[in-house]
Amino acid sequence: MNTRTLNIRGLNHHIQEWGDSSKPLLVLLHGWMDCGATYQFVSEYLVEDYFLVAPDWRGFGQTDHAQSYWFPDYYADLEKLLDHYSPNQPANLVGHSMGGNIALMYAGIQPHRVSKVLSLEALGMAPTDASQAPEKYRRWLREITSDEPVKIYPHFDALCYSVRQGNPRLTSETIIELAKMWGQPFGEQGAYRLKHDHAHRYANPVRYQFDDVLAVWSAITAKVGLVMARDSSFFQRFAKFGRIDEAKTALNVADSDYFEIKRCGHMLHIEKPHATADSILAFFK
Repeated sequence: MNTRTLNIRGLNHHIQEWGDSSKPLLVLLHGWMDCGATYQFVSEYLVEDYFLVAPDWRGFGQTDHAQSYWFPDYYADLEKLLDHYSPNQPANLVGHSMGGNIALMYAGIQPHRVSKVLSLEALGMAPTDASQAPEKYRRWLREITSDEPVKIYPHFDALCYSVRQGNPRLTSETIIELAKMWGQPFGEQGAYRLKHDHAHRYANPVRYQFDDVLAVWSAITAKVGLVMARDSSFFQRFAKFGRIDEAKTALNVADSDYFEIKRCGHMLHIEKPHATADSILAFFK
């Protein structure tokens, strides 16, 4: 594993790299509250065939924090990342959760820059209604003006306990690794806090427009694949209102490019890295 720092649009972005840069490039995009380093669990199964690049998005992991966050900034950051790693040919993208939604949107916005895109547990978000707009703005206003303090964990074990609460299937060894990736020391009394910018937790005041997403998806020319985890709340929610079949149709996903991982939750690249890597290899090879 190698790490580097790239200045992308005024922010220093932390990048994880695995493997030989002469091999085909595979860009791995992490989800909300995650970081690029957690792809290390799948990297060992992919590195023989690919040069792997996993950035920390702005305000996550070890990348600089921004003054504020607007979702389209991720598309511009990805554009500049590809300018560095794949300036002359379309790239192959893998994205988990938020990273998958970014990858799919970018593939429709800049179709000439993406060859294939594999979305892990990402099919857009639930549709919203105009009647929700007033409360969304009120909630955002309350949160952004509240000066809510960053959560501090009194010691490393308390951080590990919190990580386990959200990831009960993982081994103790993996929990400790994740706590080290996601957390950092705070103060001089052995306390810890999470690395991400607390501002990411503020509500988004802008209403999500799924019709716009479908229009962008329709512009994708890349081959698209989907991987879902059967025990994930995302899978269950999407299946309940028909989003999986809708997305497969909208994205022209062939049956051979749709994968389900059994006995697995949302963090499939950490929970079932071998099965996740098998899906990635089957799609891209």
